[in-house]
Amino acid sequence: MDSCCSSSSVEAKAQIKHAALCPSCGTPAKPVGLVTLMHQVVAPLNQQLGSEKFYFCSSPACDSVYFSDAGTVIEACQVRAEIGQKSIAPGRVICYCFDISHARAMEEFEQTGTSASKAFVVEQTRLKNCACDIRNPSGRCCLKEFPK
Repeated sequence: MDSCCSSSSVEAKAQIKHAALCPSCGTPAKPVGLVTLMHQVVAPLNQQLGSEKFYFCSSPACDSVYFSDAGTVIEACQVRAEIGQKSIAPGRVICYCFDISHARAMEEFEQTGTSASKAFVVEQTRLKNCACDIRNPSGRCCLKEFPK
């Protein structure tokens, strides 16, 4: 079984090919699985999600978080928590599995030239201890969110 962060994940490769444009802002958005939506969208809306294909809009300038081919739009106020990908705040979450903020990773980089948090996440990903498909609103691996 592939990890959600595995580069060999067949599902991840298939999703990359099927991007759509956010109807609210025009930003290219990637598909997101129903399991992600079920855990990110507030009740009772999460109980009303059908078989529509949904996409995740990561644009910080857009209030839409998810949208479907059928025209359903889920706004930021309809999800459980703040979406780190839609924020530029230093305290924004960049790793949902292990609750790591951008500020924490930056502080580590500034103090040591590396990030112990990123190394930890890389190791946990290798051990398949991540749950990005459920915890990350994008449904994707958070490693790309870490500062370069």
